[in-house]
Amino acid sequence: MTGSDAHLLDLLQSAPDDDPTIQGLAASFGRDGLSRADVQQLRAEVLQVRQQRETAQIIAEVATNINAAVDVDETLELVCHRSKHLLGSDMAYISLNDQSAQETYIRTTDGVLTPEYRGLRMPLGTGILGQAAGGSTIAQTTEYLDDSSFPHIPKVDEAVRLEGVVSILAVTMRVKGERSGALLVAERRQRRYTPQEVDLLSQIAGLAAVALQRTGLINDLRASLSERDEARAEAEARHRFLARIETFDQTLFEVLRHEGSPAELAQVISAEIGVDVRYLQRSEVKHLRVDGAHRSALPSDNHRTIETEASVVCAAVAGERTLGAFEARGRLDHDQRVLLERSGPVLTAIILSEERGIAASAEEQQSLITRLEQGASRDWKQISRQLQRYWLREGSKVRIISIGCDDLGAGRAELRELAAPRGGIAGESGGLLVAIGENLTGEEIERGFAGSGLRSSIAEVETVLTASQAEEALLHTRRSVRAMQALDLTGVADPRWDLGLTGLLLAHLPASTASDLVHHAVAPLLSYDRAHGSVLLDTAWVYLENDGNAETTARAMHVHANTVRQRVRRIAELIHPDWASGRRRTDLHTALRLWRVRRHETDKASRTR
Repeated sequence: MTGSDAHLLDLLQSAPDDDPTIQGLAASFGRDGLSRADVQQLRAEVLQVRQQRETAQIIAEVATNINAAVDVDETLELVCHRSKHLLGSDMAYISLNDQSAQETYIRTTDGVLTPEYRGLRMPLGTGILGQAAGGSTIAQTTEYLDDSSFPHIPKVDEAVRLEGVVSILAVTMRVKGERSGALLVAERRQRRYTPQEVDLLSQIAGLAAVALQRTGLINDLRASLSERDEARAEAEARHRFLARIETFDQTLFEVLRHEGSPAELAQVISAEIGVDVRYLQRSEVKHLRVDGAHRSALPSDNHRTIETEASVVCAAVAGERTLGAFEARGRLDHDQRVLLERSGPVLTAIILSEERGIAASAEEQQSLITRLEQGASRDWKQISRQLQRYWLREGSKVRIISIGCDDLGAGRAELRELAAPRGGIAGESGGLLVAIGENLTGEEIERGFAGSGLRSSIAEVETVLTASQAEEALLHTRRSVRAMQALDLTGVADPRWDLGLTGLLLAHLPASTASDLVHHAVAPLLSYDRAHGSVLLDTAWVYLENDGNAETTARAMHVHANTVRQRVRRIAELIHPDWASGRRRTDLHTALRLWRVRRHETDKASRTR
């Protein structure tokens, strides 16, 4: 149609059929003699052109708006709103297909009032919605509930009734033959949609389908770009952290190279991870469940990590031994935990190195004690120089301590922990532990042993450090501990005063004289016991230790009191009727104490052979 024709049709649309102007205008454009029917036909053409022009403008406007949408939800909301407005409908909504379930469901609505309708979901091919979404290009009804041309679903019909829907127009949304859902308008009254309205909704549905596909592709692209950016950021963060680890490892190596202590290493770690870190010695880690603890994400044979309510503990482990640990106060993030765990092998190396040094030191200390015990006069100058390494100076006042305990191995470890921070030397002598120092006391040792569940008999002498006095003090304290063990005494004793007459005799009598004294006093009982297999010597000892009380003696020996009385009478027959009183009681009691000490030493010697 030319521009002149369009102008003519504009006039035809506005003028009455019999208006003479129409004929004149038609003649001026070469259209002479138009009949009334011609005029009506021309007017219909004008209306169609107008509608096509308006539809094109509407579609262009809708396409522009849809293309401006930035995500799926905005696109669907715009399509529903424009469809409802352009067709003058009560409501508009879009369904999307779930191909895996072979269902379609309402995704976006405009004008829908009830939640039941907004939540509709139905199989493809059922109802007007299911037909349009599942196969038919266009589906409509003017009376939904009474329309028998499609399968009904009771639940869907109830939602339609609650919403008050009567008429529905549904068109398929598809791109390149693939159905993505349907666009629908609906009324709460009867309405038959014109072909122009159906065409308009179909074009909008086509635009919506393309826009949805484009939006999906854009979203996919954005997601890919976002994933790329996240991966790049993660890689950069990882690279920075690896560089941080490299620097931290170099710092740890420097601490190890300069023979730093565990406490110094803890300060380095604390500065790096930004939380308080302290070193725990082996004894402080005993209460932690290290051996059964969860191993860290960085598996290692020389550290284990435990997380408690208030801290993270990284324990240094060698085989089944827990050497010590670092405790970081507070909760740690991944990077802090990794850095803490990397210190585990270094802590293990430092502690093992210290242990090797301790072992060498312990060997030297043992050698010094042995030489002092054997008489150090000839090489005293050399010994004196070695003792100075342990803060022991010739002529200074020192305590020489001998210790007997029920578990020599555990006692040895406990004594080393007690003696190490105080200076001095520690070792063994004849099955007893020995300590020599200025700052360690027998009472401290007794408390430390008791805290570890060890019973101890301790003899302590304060003396001046010289070769002769050290030798003499070692001899006296060792004898005193043997006497205490024989007499079943625990605690701390000074052999010069705390063991009474027995201690005095042990300290000053020659061994042969003491042996003669014992033999003279107990020989009759000893001979009788050997001949009859009796225990009169033991009975005499327990009886005198319990102040001559037969009942107490019977309980101690697990016999009847009458048995004790019979034995007491037999002892009186063999020794003297007044053996348990006066001077004879004192002499016999002292001799029995010496006899027990001798027997204890003899039994111990036979066990060691």
